[in-house]
Amino acid sequence: MECTTATTTATATAKQYKEVKNLLSKGDSNAKTAKNERSTLILYLSPAKQNSKGINLCPKASNGCLMACLYTAGHGKFNSVQLARINRTEYYLADRFKFLEQTANEINKTAKKTKGELAVRLNGTSDVKLVEQLVSMYEIAENVVFYDYTKIPQKAGTKFLPSLHKYVVCFSRAEDNEADALKVLENGGIVSAVFVDKLPEYWNGYRVLDGDSRDDLMLDVEGPCVLGLKAKGDGRKDTSGFVIR
Repeated sequence: MECTTATTTATATAKQYKEVKNLLSKGDSNAKTAKNERSTLILYLSPAKQNSKGINLCPKASNGCLMACLYTAGHGKFNSVQLARINRTEYYLADRFKFLEQTANEINKTAKKTKGELAVRLNGTSDVKLVEQLVSMYEIAENVVFYDYTKIPQKAGTKFLPSLHKYVVCFSRAEDNEADALKVLENGGIVSAVFVDKLPEYWNGYRVLDGDSRDDLMLDVEGPCVLGLKAKGDGRKDTSGFVIR
């Protein structure tokens, strides 16, 4: 969740959803995940309250995150893509068990064909406990590793779930949570920060790595460190402090 709240021209006007063949996108569908060293699957939902139930899927999103959200970057700028994400969100909210069962089946089907690790990011544009729900309800292939971004300090860190799957969660710095970001770094965690242009070598005394080099980088580095990201989409216009200038 490099930031997960945005306005969009596409809105959820109906409470019904259409079932979809594939909930998860392959890594090569995204410019950043296409650079991953692992085969990758990613789930894109509609962020914040962009759903008919008004349920916030990004409870800690800031105003700056709203303007800079990756939801508007790349293919996300297209109305058809946004509507598809809203439809998946309506599906999740209407029938969570069926949604998670389909997600588990898609992951396991791909994992069976994958040599080495399969990286799965379920909060591509959301920030909820999808991974925790999934592994508590369904058996997931052993070669799957999970990773995400979050603005919830308690979620950040590297952990092994009760299912024994590795789950790395990077904390996303915003204009209103820098104190939390620094605490995560002090505790040896990984923090992402968005910069307007050139990445610095250090931020607040912590080394900065090129977070845009590949999306699964957090799976291979040890904290404390900062994954530097360059502002994209509407984020280039940010004046809230979310983007560091």
